Amino acid sequence: MNLKTIILSLFLLFPFTFLAQESIRKKEILSLAKQSLEDENIINPNNDKSINKLDSLINVNIISDKEFSETIISIGGVLRTYGKLIPVVELLLKAAAIFEEGSLTENKKEILVRLYIPLGASHEELGMLNRAMDFYLKALNFAEENNFSTNLAMIYNNLGVIHHRREEYEKAEEYYLKALEINKIQNNKEELSLNYNNLAGIYLNKKKYDEALNYALCGMQQLDHEINPIFFFYMQANIGSLYLSKKNYNIAFTYIQNALTNQLKHDFATDLVQTYTLFFRYYEAVNNKDSAYFYIEKALQQAQLVGIKNDESFLLSEFSKYYFKQGNYSKAYSTLLSSVEITDSINRIDNNQKINDFEMLYDAEKKMRENELLLHNITIQKLASDRSRLLMAAFSIVLIIIVSFLIYRAKREDKIRKSNELIAKQNVKLYETEKELQKQKNEELNTIIDKRNRELTTYTINMVKNNEFLSDLNFELKQLLLELNPKFKSHKDHIQQILSKLQHQKSTNNWNEFHYYFEQVHPSFYENLKKKFPDLTLKEERLCAFLKLGLSSKEISSITFREVRSVESSRNRLRKKLGLNPENSLTDFLTEIL
Repeated sequence: MNLKTIILSLFLLFPFTFLAQESIRKKEILSLAKQSLEDENIINPNNDKSINKLDSLINVNIISDKEFSETIISIGGVLRTYGKLIPVVELLLKAAAIFEEGSLTENKKEILVRLYIPLGASHEELGMLNRAMDFYLKALNFAEENNFSTNLAMIYNNLGVIHHRREEYEKAEEYYLKALEINKIQNNKEELSLNYNNLAGIYLNKKKYDEALNYALCGMQQLDHEINPIFFFYMQANIGSLYLSKKNYNIAFTYIQNALTNQLKHDFATDLVQTYTLFFRYYEAVNNKDSAYFYIEKALQQAQLVGIKNDESFLLSEFSKYYFKQGNYSKAYSTLLSSVEITDSINRIDNNQKINDFEMLYDAEKKMRENELLLHNITIQKLASDRSRLLMAAFSIVLIIIVSFLIYRAKREDKIRKSNELIAKQNVKLYETEKELQKQKNEELNTIIDKRNRELTTYTINMVKNNEFLSDLNFELKQLLLELNPKFKSHKDHIQQILSKLQHQKSTNNWNEFHYYFEQVHPSFYENLKKKFPDLTLKEERLCAFLKLGLSSKEISSITFREVRSVESSRNRLRKKLGLNPENSLTDFLTEIL
């Protein structure tokens, strides 16, 4: 047996397990998908079929990339339809992690594009627009690089929606037009109608009604009212709304009447709220008070019937304006109060849901990162095991060389030297690998801290928005108080009581909750601050926390209900207590020292 044969036989002892390991990870994700379907109690006629499909894939030895990705995307679509966004994000992130490893082939990139699109959509529905944008841009990069035209139009449209929601209309229009051109080439009429409708929305926001109307009419022409009646008659109502804005009442009436007739015929209960509201606007514009009252009452009843609280709140507000114009101030006041109560209830529920979603998403991502760290630890152990086996192989080779080629001493020493060099390289490689893994671990920990810091900043910004809302409501009630006839003393007194309650609400912010979230991100901040500067008051400690977050004086004044000048004075006093010169930055000092 020669030396080459011996070395080859030793290396054949190390099995190539990459495909098997990847298959195990795929099966774990498929099992998680099955558990999500069962745990979320999805009531779907095809649910059993989906679970059977998952079971069959879990039981095969090797799962193809295409079949695996299509199955995960399909299950994610079902969960997303029922509003189960957190399990969707968890599944898609785990699936994407498999294809992001190693070299990115064209096939892997195409699969990642199809995974990134629903990931972006899920984050968009969660209100995390920046994260959604990241996924859409990743998808766009691969799609443009490899000319995946099937996905390009959808990515462009979704990016347009993100910019539209941010009121970045020029950028939104640019993406919508790109999507439009691709869908024209592919003659995708349903997507074309969506692109035209989105463009109409941009020009409506700009109050350019002629351009908006032109796009809306183009959008409706792409639809067949028998194939897609919901969207077709929804578009008709929108066109009627645009004609109302242009004060072309006769044409507006025709479109709205036709939309209403067909929506009643098909029992499109949700769309009827909008159409009844449009008839209220029409009859109010032509000064037909009785008909206006009839349709706003119908709209309100329909909103209450289908349970659309946002529309109910808006319509009660419109009712209040209507009663106010009629001089019925008591009714105007009571309906406005009902509108405010519903809005407050919606905001509370929405905020609670967002906090819950963020916490669940954070837990899911944390769990995924922990699993990745575990995988890295296993990899390190495997490398160590491989090193031991290589050392044993090298030792065997040396012994064989000594016994078999004793007479060829010089050649034997040369081969021993090469063997030792190979071992040294393996040791260096292992050291570099361990060093890189430690670096990745530190970067991931920093990412988690940055994420929680962003969440804290988001919470603080929400406090600002809530305060601004209370201030606006306070101002509107004061205006209503000024406009009320002095004879309505009881109503004025009642409004005064509401103003007092609002003022009390403004002055009772939940500092304990802020303190708790802040300590989660900066656990030793208050402790270190008190040790170094024990004479600081509670308000000065809070000011230090706001400055640590990088908030401006204007933002701090909005949260604390103080004048900007008052905040600036507090900053100057704090600077003196901390012993800082005027040229020193308070924010930099708090970031570096604490």
